Amino acid sequence: MKLTILGSGTGFPSSLRGGPGYLVQSGGQAIVMDLGMGTLSKLHGLGIPLDHFGPILISHLHPDHIAELVSLLFALKNIVISRKIPLRMIGGPGLKGLVTQLQEVHGGWIRPERFALQVHEVAGGEIPLGELTLRAVPLLHTKGSIGFRLTAPTGESLAYSGDSDTCPALVDLVRDADLAVMECSFPDTQKKEGHLTPSEVGRVATEGGAKRVVLSHLYPECEGVDLVAQCGRHYQGDVIIARDLMSLTV
Repeated sequence: MKLTILGSGTGFPSSLRGGPGYLVQSGGQAIVMDLGMGTLSKLHGLGIPLDHFGPILISHLHPDHIAELVSLLFALKNIVISRKIPLRMIGGPGLKGLVTQLQEVHGGWIRPERFALQVHEVAGGEIPLGELTLRAVPLLHTKGSIGFRLTAPTGESLAYSGDSDTCPALVDLVRDADLAVMECSFPDTQKKEGHLTPSEVGRVATEGGAKRVVLSHLYPECEGVDLVAQCGRHYQGDVIIARDLMSLTV
């Protein structure tokens, strides 16, 4: 598996960090996790064609994680793209209702014509994604928030927290993961309910035995702060600060 960070930021506009988005490539698949601001242009720059990419995994329904959903469905109406294969979208409870409401607002401009849009709501459990296995885990953020774990046939695993506060399910999500992409919204001195600080990421990663950690979903308050040192007080593994378009092999 290859992970490319499409956006390491949040809903706060930034020229340095786009909205949350991650591309996972494996076995011919181009899986996208979350669709924050700027993800579509990043996919275009990486040469990922909209007529074949997918599935899309949505961690939760906050605007910063779904900001380009309407833009994507509108783009797929373009005859030049001419997507014909189904587009699979997987997320927690409420995703189907959201898509329906968006289509009611925008009408035929975002209703697929040449391909099927398959929206799946999951509350947990495992789903096959080609050669990969996806596990969805409900996490502590908002109603319907889920984290994702992708496992290859050879055993390599990638965990993605979406947005989450500390909870036993998050520890389970990153259990022995080869790479854990974890939100780290604010420094230790600015803890916000529903989000993680670097020290909390370190504790979760240590308890779960994650082998490498990527700190992402960084608000401006994180800039200029030694997040690696704060995380490293509680975690002895590799800590990586996410950057837009950074690529890592799982």
